[in-house]
Formats: sequence, C-alpha cells, structure tokens
Amino acid sequence: MAIAIRLRAISESLREPWASRTFESMRANVRGARRKVTHARHAAEDFAADASLKVRRHPLSAVSLAMVTGAVVGSLVGFGNGRFGRARA
Repeated sequence: MAIAIRLRAISESLREPWASRTFESMRANVRGARRKVTHARHAAEDFAADASLKVRRHPLSAVSLAMVTGAVVGSLVGFGNGRFGRARA
C-alpha cells in the first residue's frame, strides 16, 4: 500500500512529458513484481498443503525420511567439523 501511495505522489508531482513514460514503465515493473510475489506465495502455500497431506497419508515414511535426512546432515556436519576443525588448530 505504501508503494501505491508513493507512486501516486510521484505521478502527481511529475508533469514533464519524458517523466510519464518512465513512470509508466516503473508502474508496469511494480505490477509485474507484485504478480510474481503473489504467484510465489500461492505456490508455497500449495507446496505446504501438499506436504502436510502426504505426511498425513504416509506418516511412517515421512518420519523415516526425516530421520535419514537428519542422520545424513548430522554426519556431514560432524565430518566437516572434525576434518576442517582439526586443520585450524
């Protein structure tokens, strides 16, 4: 909303012929950015809803996948800490 107020104030203050084309281009860019943000938000919401549905349908596989992922990440972090932490000392 603040961008809309700022854009309206800019449009009222700019009366030069060259400024209107720049302003229209800026307005189109802001409009496109808003559409992309809205699309990304909807995609994230759909992904979260789909993930929660899959967890409810297959709870054991979801828990086992989380455990395996945690073990792999923990092993990599531990290995990296041991390998590169020793080199600094």
